[in-house]
Amino acid sequence: MKTLAACTFALSTFAMIGCNDSPTDREADAVRDRTQQQAENIRDSSQNAAENLRDRTDNASDAVEEAAEAKADAIEERGEMEADRKEALGERKADALEEVDN
Repeated sequence: MKTLAACTFALSTFAMIGCNDSPTDREADAVRDRTQQQAENIRDSSQNAAENLRDRTDNASDAVEEAAEAKADAIEERGEMEADRKEALGERKADALEEVDN
């Protein structure tokens, strides 16, 4: 019974802490979520483009396949860099919102 009471108390404490978010905190979280999703979309898109390029050259000569692989790797790398940039920008915006609130 004590364990149940302790668990209930812990859960209600966590719930109360979560309810104390200010509108600015919620807006900052929304900015983070939105930019995180955009970054994931960028990563997915670049990976799909790279994979499509690899698939199109599967039956090509070795030289063509190697060139396509290098280009596909570059596409993925650019996509990853763009996604990282998007995440960092979103984090800075969210942090700025939180700083205004504090």
